[in-house]
Amino acid sequence: MNPPNPGDWQRSSPFALLFFAGNILRAVARAMLQGALIPLIALVPLVWDDPGALRILLLSFGAVLVLPFVAGALQWACFRFRIAEDRLLIRKGVLRKAALDLPHERVQGINVRRSPVDRLFGLVTVTLDTSGSVQAEGKLPSIKTEVADWLQRSVTAIRPVVGGATADEGGSGATGASRSADAEGARSATGPGSVLLQLGPADMVRIGLASRNFIFVAALIGVLTDLLQPGDFLDPILEAVEAGVDSAASAFTGLGALAQVGLAAAVVAAIAGVALLLTVTAAFLRHHNFTLQHDGGRFRSRAGLLTQREVVVEAPKIQQLTVSQGLVLRWLRQYRLYALPAAAVSPDAGRVSALDVPDVLEVPLLDGRLVDDLRAGVFAPEATAIPVLPGNSGFERVSPHYIRALALRYGLVLAVVFGTLLVLAWAGVFARTSTVLFWWAASIPAAALAAWQRWRRQGYAYDRDGLASRSGFLGNEVKAFLLRKVQSATVSQSPLQRRKGLATLRVQLACGRITVPYIDRHVACALRDYILYRVESSRRRWH
Repeated sequence: MNPPNPGDWQRSSPFALLFFAGNILRAVARAMLQGALIPLIALVPLVWDDPGALRILLLSFGAVLVLPFVAGALQWACFRFRIAEDRLLIRKGVLRKAALDLPHERVQGINVRRSPVDRLFGLVTVTLDTSGSVQAEGKLPSIKTEVADWLQRSVTAIRPVVGGATADEGGSGATGASRSADAEGARSATGPGSVLLQLGPADMVRIGLASRNFIFVAALIGVLTDLLQPGDFLDPILEAVEAGVDSAASAFTGLGALAQVGLAAAVVAAIAGVALLLTVTAAFLRHHNFTLQHDGGRFRSRAGLLTQREVVVEAPKIQQLTVSQGLVLRWLRQYRLYALPAAAVSPDAGRVSALDVPDVLEVPLLDGRLVDDLRAGVFAPEATAIPVLPGNSGFERVSPHYIRALALRYGLVLAVVFGTLLVLAWAGVFARTSTVLFWWAASIPAAALAAWQRWRRQGYAYDRDGLASRSGFLGNEVKAFLLRKVQSATVSQSPLQRRKGLATLRVQLACGRITVPYIDRHVACALRDYILYRVESSRRRWH
């Protein structure tokens, strides 16, 4: 393979036009969903009987679909990039020109995607994640595979990674010598070039069953099933099957009580089956043939059925490990893990639709042994005593006064909700006053039970190098990080905390905020001061 000349400016493949047009279409669709879609839908009945107005509306809609491709072609024509020895240079923009100078040493992850079109023509889309921006700064759409390989080697050559830390991140000689055994143990557990995990078809079923969207999809199917009844807005379509529906309803009412219960259970099972099929299909599309590798201090994941994704991140640049376990994963004795680099979006917060955020290294299904191995590979030789498994006995619970604070918080929410319903009931708009009062009284012990359950899940653990926070309601989630990567640490007190000598510790990382609530004030202040000391005294990089 002949490497590209570092002095040459290069173009992306013409198929990158689809990438640029797709970005514009997504922006247009987002704008329509935020406010323009409903007026357009309301406009259709008004112009339906006017051929001229309807033709103008259809032409406008066609222009909305065609113009993004024209604008995408212009963006592709103005897009250039050059791979220098120590940096990536990008020039883009039609009317407003933009120049990006991205040094290789700032790159904290290289993500590769292969859409079906890219795979057909031997192309890839490369995204370079940096520590200085929430968005994925460097993106090269639809470039040749050999160019992407050359870029990866150029980035690797600038800052090679050995084991869990780079050569320029080492601390003092004494510290490095005292921890050499731990580092060697971590490297042996996750040796260079080793395949740590491969997921098969049976694992896709487990992922679909444990998906957080399973209950939502089942509920959505139930709502749609309820909507698809005669007499609704789909009357013209459903008239043909109205007779069959009526006969089925008559047969159902003629059954005995036991048969009706069995039929209702069969309907619920069918809805759950369809929801499971959809979530399993989504798992196959996203995580098919998932492979996790450890290669010289870098973690690399590959997955995807139609669009193949490859995420590469260096262990020293991982800011936080998040290990979660829902009800289904607890039953399966499995976990889900996220390795968040700087400026990544937390999986709990969801994606920021207006930004092109970088991909996160996600392991959708793994056991406890591999979780500990990954913790050692990411944190070693530091934070060797920090637990990341939710069931670890090393976590300390927060003060029981946290139950009272949560109960008061839930009580205020219930008061607002049921108070509004009570006013509507007095006005004769909604239900009866006695019904609202009954459900209000029934919700109070439920709120207290929820507060107690949240307190049971809340905990924290720390050692001289790291800290972990555990939280959850039905499931568990652990967020672990190294102290030297903290950007700020603050201690705050509510009126209740001041009376009880408690405080809340908030730690800000480059990938988000972690809160440890209702711990002893002296412990919170001591932890804050020690964290800031470790940040100031550390000679290692935080990214």
